[in-house]
Amino acid sequence: MSRSLWNLVVLCSFGVAYVAYGAACRGKPAGDVNAELLPADAGLVPRVPGFTQSAPNLPTSVEVTFSGETLGTNGLPFIPVTSGNPYFVDGWGLTINEFIVVVGNVRLNENPTMDMTWPDDGAQVASKAGPFAFDAHQAKGFLGKDGVEPAQAMFVWKTMDDGSNFDSTVRYAFSYDTEQAAYPAWNLNLTAQGQVDYATMVQNGWNKYLTATATFVGGGTYDNANDPNAAHAQAQFAKFPATVNFTFGWNDSGSLENCVNADLGDSALLSNRGIEIFPDKAAIAQITMHVDHLYWDELLHEGAPLRFDPIAAWAPRDGSTFDLNRDFHHQHLAAVFQDGTPIPDRGPFEPNAGPSVGGAQFATDQPNGGLQIVMNKNGNNSVPDDYVQFMAFSAQSQMHLNAQGLCYVVGQHPQDPFYTPDVH
Repeated sequence: MSRSLWNLVVLCSFGVAYVAYGAACRGKPAGDVNAELLPADAGLVPRVPGFTQSAPNLPTSVEVTFSGETLGTNGLPFIPVTSGNPYFVDGWGLTINEFIVVVGNVRLNENPTMDMTWPDDGAQVASKAGPFAFDAHQAKGFLGKDGVEPAQAMFVWKTMDDGSNFDSTVRYAFSYDTEQAAYPAWNLNLTAQGQVDYATMVQNGWNKYLTATATFVGGGTYDNANDPNAAHAQAQFAKFPATVNFTFGWNDSGSLENCVNADLGDSALLSNRGIEIFPDKAAIAQITMHVDHLYWDELLHEGAPLRFDPIAAWAPRDGSTFDLNRDFHHQHLAAVFQDGTPIPDRGPFEPNAGPSVGGAQFATDQPNGGLQIVMNKNGNNSVPDDYVQFMAFSAQSQMHLNAQGLCYVVGQHPQDPFYTPDVH
């Protein structure tokens, strides 16, 4: 069902008519047992998902959950909690206060591996329109797909939309959209502050909103003997605030199509697409957000190093909240201090992180020997010379299935999967 048609029929819920809008209650769309109605004049409606980690665990059902991984809960400490986790190589640790995401049009289709052209699949058999609003930082109640991360329930499909059972001998393609915040919407776990921030998201047309705090905990000195401007750079680093409180809201809404199911093996292998149905228990499909993608230094490169110095360079030095939407458009992809001089890579001069987790000391990945941090567009030339736009572009790839499963990203730009970021 299209969203415009959906908005015409969501005029009653729980048996209550909203006659002030001049409309009568209408039932579920014919033949769609999974349709759910929201009051058209409602705001955020609390949702009871109807299942827990252990119950009712119905055979041939599909339980949908969400997670921001342990990073969504614990943030990105400079000394990673688990060896191999991403961290800011330039000495910053980050804690997340809130990371709100809006998803909708969650759907299952037949035949996820009908050919090896991503994202081709077959006919749609089940859907939930949503939209669903959740805070990845607040996820709880489930042990997530990687065996460590917290996750939370969203909804369950007991049957296909036509009322028939899912077939346990085949897989079903799993897809979903990230959507601009709107009312009405299901509130999965937003706090009181989260509901206030959701209203801001609606006003600005954002689909994601982050509030976080970064603290410099590195102990190194940038004394690069190969950099004639090293002393000047270190003096600029010394002017950075020790703590950066920041907010960031943006619209990278699009579709995540026919995702690879990491439960089946290699998370990038197209033959591993699709949700398995079990004859004796529920299947779980976990919508997973990777928070680190925002800070990659190269687009479309999983595991790219993370840096916070280009953000800290423009943050208020009095510790007041840094609004990236409003105040960060000064920073370029070739990162500079506020005086216009290059920001070098001080990752190799931070002695703690690599050895502390059993690895070698970080060596710069910058093509200029680390004399200036330069964001790598990796051939994606629709990205403007604007660091905050680069962050938003990178974030479109942060949504996954079952922890690490990659999805085909259908963005807002004709040169799919690219898109035109909307940061304002």
